[in-house]
Amino acid sequence: MKNIKPILLCLFFLSFLNVQAQEFVNIKIKQDYQTLTAKDGVFNIQKKPFKLVFHVMNTDGFCIGFTQDEDIYRSAIGEADMEVMWFENTGMAESRFNEDQTVMISDEAPSYWYFTAIDDHRFDKNPYGTPQEWLAERTINAFYLTEFSESFKMEDMVRPVYVVVYEPVYDEDYNLIDKKVLYHAKIDI
Repeated sequence: MKNIKPILLCLFFLSFLNVQAQEFVNIKIKQDYQTLTAKDGVFNIQKKPFKLVFHVMNTDGFCIGFTQDEDIYRSAIGEADMEVMWFENTGMAESRFNEDQTVMISDEAPSYWYFTAIDDHRFDKNPYGTPQEWLAERTINAFYLTEFSESFKMEDMVRPVYVVVYEPVYDEDYNLIDKKVLYHAKIDI
């Protein structure tokens, strides 16, 4: 019995290290000076600008897909069985520092957002942290719907927006072999 305590302590420590090394993405929303968390995977916001607030650990970047198609969203998170084009295409480049304060909605390709340094990222100015753990915001005044090649202001949005943050896993020939969903939510507007 005396030998069990050190073994249990060692196993606990190893499992703690494993949890610490895993990728982590958490998103909250700021609107009207209030911070909102998703309730049952759903944010309820008003039809006006807001900020996505990211807390990220153990990854300096990720693919992020926005859609208004519930079936694509459900398939992306494993609740339905439909083809998800995001997983077949590489991420679209968006401008650094979020100067246009617009997010792309596309059913075909995700965006690639990253933070590698204070002067190299896809978020509002002044994120902080290190590539191992960082906090950043992304202001959204409008959504650019690639399907229509047009931007829509928040007050003009009529359907919910679904967001999926994931990390693609590739083989040595850059073929997608898996994906790891790091965060997902519905934004009810």
